[in-house]
Amino acid sequence: MDGQVVRCPQCGQANRVPPVGSGKTAVCGKCRAPLVGAQSGAAADNGHPVVLTDATFASSIRNGSYVVDFWAAWCGPCKMLEPVLEELAEEQAGKVTFARLNVDEQPLVTRRLDVMSMPTLIVFRDGRPVKQLVGARGKASLRHELEEFLA
Repeated sequence: MDGQVVRCPQCGQANRVPPVGSGKTAVCGKCRAPLVGAQSGAAADNGHPVVLTDATFASSIRNGSYVVDFWAAWCGPCKMLEPVLEELAEEQAGKVTFARLNVDEQPLVTRRLDVMSMPTLIVFRDGRPVKQLVGARGKASLRHELEEFLA
């Protein structure tokens, strides 16, 4: 069978997803949640941030450039940053992948990376953290902070 096995960020079910570029939409076989960005590079193709989990984090950021937003539902600045990241993800589609990780629902990665404040953005290149930003920023400021990573 073609495709990659990924876990649903909603229910944790393992799912085989179609290859990037196949034209097929990935949904969870158990809860029917969309698996947007389930494959490496898929988010860059559709212009939306990837939802990462403790289970998918390491394999997702292993290759390429990723800007990961560590956020929490109760965090006001995180909510302000969300549309900015959506816009940048759309503008940078195919160049750098934007991703989000809910720190309350995914505590293992959060602890391992010592993320203590929200929002925290960490830029990863081929699985290694290369830059960290803490706090909300406007689009122009964030683009300036990330310009060396944005093609």
